Amino acid sequence: MKNIKFLFLAVIAGAFILSSCSKDKDPAPGAGGLVKVQYKIIGSSDVKISTIAYYDGDNVVTKTGSFGSEWTSEGTISSKTPLISANALGTSDASTLKAQILVDGKVVKESPNSTGKVLQTSASYY
Repeated sequence: MKNIKFLFLAVIAGAFILSSCSKDKDPAPGAGGLVKVQYKIIGSSDVKISTIAYYDGDNVVTKTGSFGSEWTSEGTISSKTPLISANALGTSDASTLKAQILVDGKVVKESPNSTGKVLQTSASYY
């Protein structure tokens, strides 16, 4: 279990580092003001989400616990790139997990389904 947590934290750290070092010329989501972003983690009915990390404003929020098979959060994003990552356990090889980022109620980014008993997903909007 320690190896899974270490791997998950390493993936999250890498995702945050890569997203913060972006040289894109597109404006940041909050460049013209605050943007309302909603994060969703969606798993099949047998999935138990255990760890979630995301941006809320300019702050990284990390949550651990038992969140069931679906989780939603709303946060105000300013200059940071909207990014979410989650880790979960499923009961079978057919278990699935995906992440979504919504801006103004529209899905702007969706991760591919992660499948298996040990699940990890992440999505970044830029």
